[in-house]
Amino acid sequence: MSGLKKNIAFNTLLSVSQILFPLVTFPYASRILGPAGMGAVNFADNFITYFLIFSALGIPLYGVREIAKVKNDSIALGRVFSALIFIHLLTSIVSIVILLVISLSSEKLSANFQLYQIGMAILLGNVFIAEWFFQGIEKFKYIAIRTVVIRLFTIGLLFALVHSVADRNTYYALNLVATLLAAATNMYSVSKMVKISFKNLELRHHLKPLFIIFSNSIITTIYLVFDTIILGFLTADVHVGYYSAAMRISKISLAVIGVLSAVLLPRLTVAFKEENWAEAKTLLHKSINFVVFLSIPIAIGTYCLSEEIIRLFAGDKYLPAVSALQILSFIVIFVGMAQVFAHQILLPLHQERKILYASLFGVLVSLGLNFLLIPVYKQNGAAISSLATEFSVTLLLFYFSFKLFQVKFPFVETLQALLTSALFFLIKIMVLKISTLPIVVVVVTVPLSGLLYLSMQVFVWKNKNVLEILSGFGPLKFLQKI
Repeated sequence: MSGLKKNIAFNTLLSVSQILFPLVTFPYASRILGPAGMGAVNFADNFITYFLIFSALGIPLYGVREIAKVKNDSIALGRVFSALIFIHLLTSIVSIVILLVISLSSEKLSANFQLYQIGMAILLGNVFIAEWFFQGIEKFKYIAIRTVVIRLFTIGLLFALVHSVADRNTYYALNLVATLLAAATNMYSVSKMVKISFKNLELRHHLKPLFIIFSNSIITTIYLVFDTIILGFLTADVHVGYYSAAMRISKISLAVIGVLSAVLLPRLTVAFKEENWAEAKTLLHKSINFVVFLSIPIAIGTYCLSEEIIRLFAGDKYLPAVSALQILSFIVIFVGMAQVFAHQILLPLHQERKILYASLFGVLVSLGLNFLLIPVYKQNGAAISSLATEFSVTLLLFYFSFKLFQVKFPFVETLQALLTSALFFLIKIMVLKISTLPIVVVVVTVPLSGLLYLSMQVFVWKNKNVLEILSGFGPLKFLQKI
């Protein structure tokens, strides 16, 4: 398991950078660009996300699984990579042409045409990042180090180049810079490991499963970002800005929750292929417990500190986003569980159709609630719709997964996490008696709540999974005796 622990460690580093990066960039950008400027950028980014999903054609998930199957055969590895990168390139060219036509023909989109030009370049560059290749061969150290370095570089560019509302195109172009740097380094690394050739490609073999995964991806994207699109068309950019701020903050923690999904997919693919049910059950049990252990305190902590978080990271102009953030704070629990059921059970078992059915159900819930609630409740209506949709999809994925492969759900651990996290409100009340400054409230409440939560899990509830992880560190070996 040492290799698995190293992969988890490097993927945790990557996830921590995904959290710290927006914590540094978002407060600065949101104040410089304001709700309207951020709303315009986020609207364009969400719109372009559809084309990114379409052009990827399900390859980011399918590629990890297929690469994991042949990672020990360099010839087969080269063939699979070449075929998938070729398919991705073709679909990206089609996507760029469609995006160009739509952005020129729509008055709302053509008003910010430069943003969509940047998006077209991102579409093309995204082909050659091919992160799925490195995840499939479990090169998480390389992914983590490369990503952290590129993110640090783009942070420097942000502070150097973005100084006013007029720089919103430059702000969005930083995504293009990061994409091109990642693409260049990844293609160089791939070329050193496998032979890339576009002759005698075996494309037909990949098309059917790709189409199913792609259908699921595009449908999932509808309910993930269509709320922003509907909000943008039915209301003003300022409401998109409020909602985007709340959504971005609520989803920052998903980077940590998703640590195990990327690491376990290659392992579980092999375990299910070899019918090693005991290994698969052990990995899934740890994964579900990990999600419960982290997502519940994150959700309740975000709800508890929602006003201070908005004031600190977005500014007082975004105070209307507080209620939306409170609603969205619980989304991390459902998304975390959905990732386990979809990516760690159904996908390795080649049950892509089940994921597709759950996504279709999510679309129906999302579209119905968005059109019903947004005209009345604006950003809060979109938040309610998003939370209800994620809950519905997770429930259906749970049903499909446990019919195929039963894993014990940690109901006791869930109740323990809820009871312990409820104490965060008492800690905040005590901190407010000392200071009401948002930075003080957040900086003091978060570590105190985290320390209380961890202590309760170790010494009161005696959580075996937590004890196993912590006792692995030298100074904490004494925990093995608990």
